[in-house]
Amino acid sequence: MTPRELTLGALAPAALAMLLAASGCAGAGSAGSSSAPSAGVPLPPPPAAAAPPPSARAERLFADALRAQEDQRKLAVPTDWALLERKWREVVDAGEIAEARYNLGVTLAEQGRTADARAEYERALASKPSLRQAAVNVAVLLEREGDVRGAAAAYGRVLREFPEDAVARERLAALYQASGQNDDAWRLAREALQRDPRSVGAHVVLVKVSLARKDPDLAKLVVLRAQRLEPKNAELAWLEGEVLARQGDDPAAAERWRRALSLDPGFRPARTALFEAALEGQQWGAVAEHGRALLAEDPSDARVHLAVGIALRHLDKPEDALAEYAEAERRSGGSLPEVYLARGVLQMRVKNECQPALASFQAYARAAGPVLPAGAQVTKLQRECEQILEQNRQAEEAARQMKAEAERKGAPKGAAGPGPSGAAEGGVKPTSAP
Repeated sequence: MTPRELTLGALAPAALAMLLAASGCAGAGSAGSSSAPSAGVPLPPPPAAAAPPPSARAERLFADALRAQEDQRKLAVPTDWALLERKWREVVDAGEIAEARYNLGVTLAEQGRTADARAEYERALASKPSLRQAAVNVAVLLEREGDVRGAAAAYGRVLREFPEDAVARERLAALYQASGQNDDAWRLAREALQRDPRSVGAHVVLVKVSLARKDPDLAKLVVLRAQRLEPKNAELAWLEGEVLARQGDDPAAAERWRRALSLDPGFRPARTALFEAALEGQQWGAVAEHGRALLAEDPSDARVHLAVGIALRHLDKPEDALAEYAEAERRSGGSLPEVYLARGVLQMRVKNECQPALASFQAYARAAGPVLPAGAQVTKLQRECEQILEQNRQAEEAARQMKAEAERKGAPKGAAGPGPSGAAEGGVKPTSAP
């Protein structure tokens, strides 16, 4: 589950509430994902001793920034985060408002500037320690950066300081589930739902834990309940497919995975599920299609290159297959033995070239380890290739002897009989394929 930030623009000092309501901007929603947690109504004003009230100019600029966001939302256009960043910078330059710092942090995070975003969240917290949303988003950014330990510690601080927070529990539950600590994940997800029954992220954790516990029936009940909250959530459609696959209904599972992609074409887990199902079913056209889509997003996966190459071999595209094998070898740094086996099979079975095939099989044996299991496929292939090469050698030797004998008897040149015509380097084409 992708970490989500709280919504932009819902945080406004209560002093602005009447002004924003009059302008139609009060409680502005997020321009991002519909599944993002909502920040709700404007926060109450800070205590007078904590910070001076915002100036009239700062209030006016705050309202203008919210209005700009709302205009983009109504037009249903991609959010112009750079424009909104400028708007919120104008607010913080006019006066210190913690909510403006928070919203500036959101715009920076959406532009990938996580260090700058975290700095703004921390400034917002320094100005207003009760700003729970900023504390949660600091943890979210740590999670995005892959600092799982730091994120877990930050979520833990949120729970200590804001015991009723649901979002931090949801996210901490997801971290526990990803690390295999299913009991803690289940507990935290249930606690999150007690505080926010509409938490889709908590439902997702419960589904994943149920699947890990081999209880697909419970997982299905939970995912169907979550889909009533968000019918167009790609992650939920994918999870329903996972549940159906566990229940043995592969066609229905594939349909749900395709639906997940229709909702979000870039949702990689659904694409991966379709790719793996096609690979298991040897549906080579689908393997090539989904594999290439995965590689378009992440070309570094050597195993996907290998699978696409195997699919292309079966689709009678040997040269394209060899190119994929070469890329798989390059991406893996030579640490993927199956590349050499696949290349050898193509050279032997398709190109009828046993000499280079033998070299590939030998490279596979070296990369796979010192001891191959008895009856290993590569051993049989090597033996077959060696037999073919030996047959070719004997045929060539017989042809030379026949030619020499004919010359001794004064026969016309070329009357020595048929030679090994058509026998390429691989020679006799094998009669069966593994």
